[in-house]
Amino acid sequence: MKDLSAFNVTHFPSGKKNVAIIDSVSALAIVPGGSVYAQDIIESQSTTNIHDVTGFTAALQLVYPAYSVNPSSKSPGGAEFYASPLNLSDARNVTMEYSVYFPADFDWVKGGKLPGLYGGHTGCSGGVAAEDCFSTRLMWRQDGAGELYLYAPKRKQTNALCSDPQSVCDAEYGLSIGRGSFHYGTGNWTTLRQDVVLNTPGKQDGAFALFVNGMQVINRTDIFYRDAPQQKKNTFFGGHGDGWATPKQQYTWFKDFAITRNF
Repeated sequence: MKDLSAFNVTHFPSGKKNVAIIDSVSALAIVPGGSVYAQDIIESQSTTNIHDVTGFTAALQLVYPAYSVNPSSKSPGGAEFYASPLNLSDARNVTMEYSVYFPADFDWVKGGKLPGLYGGHTGCSGGVAAEDCFSTRLMWRQDGAGELYLYAPKRKQTNALCSDPQSVCDAEYGLSIGRGSFHYGTGNWTTLRQDVVLNTPGKQDGAFALFVNGMQVINRTDIFYRDAPQQKKNTFFGGHGDGWATPKQQYTWFKDFAITRNF
């Protein structure tokens, strides 16, 4: 993998300079004990996957410069781009998978965003009402606590979704679902898989399942989404405000992205 062409990037709002493809072991010397492998792209009608076919795997490197918050802030860090490696315009059940590497000395600060799926239109983040869109990004919080960071129509969600003791839904921004249901590791790869099943129009029966290193940690069957899912990739510290900024330049690496259209 030499570039992002396999992802079919449709929009790259910000942070392009913070993205690099690392395809050699020497290029990843900054990672404590890390290694990198070369990958090829294999595409089928229902799945786009980056397979390990040569014994080596490439990685997508993201840099968060010191004091950066998010790609659109005065101190930009990380990146945000939208990709459509498959035609998901009428899909109802989609799986997204990838692995992320946080170095052993990674400073979590208050938290940050990780890639997920989106539907309806771009820009379903940043405090928008999300009345006609959704996004299912993941997030890390202090000490590496993980969660689903959900943008979806707030007033159409079930009471049970937000009354869960691991959910926080009173923020101005996204819904924090399953906060602390797992923790990201440092110094090793964390494998993530999210399954999104759209709701029957007008009903609160959409599903979201999250698997971390093969173990299910979130399973909801009461979410109200909209249709037209596509893939949304972004990662940055944030957060609204400088209190979320990273105090030093930091890196993460991503590999083994896969999108599967189940139906």
